[in-house]
Amino acid sequence: MEDIFVVKRCNRIIIHGRRAGESSHQPPEAAVWYRITDTRTQGFIGDGYDLEEDALHVCQQLNARSQVSERQG
Repeated sequence: MEDIFVVKRCNRIIIHGRRAGESSHQPPEAAVWYRITDTRTQGFIGDGYDLEEDALHVCQQLNARSQVSERQG
């Protein structure tokens, strides 16, 4: 059976602000984060994760729960 929830790698830009009186600031920084996607709705589940391992762990738990509920139903 195919997994319902999958981990998706997303780009993000971190913008560093500056305080009043400062003439320069750091440039924007490119980074990535990981989100869990529901393949049925293409919607995101929960918050994003900085580490792919954390997202994969939660994703595996969600898929395990969804398979148990489908078998019972």
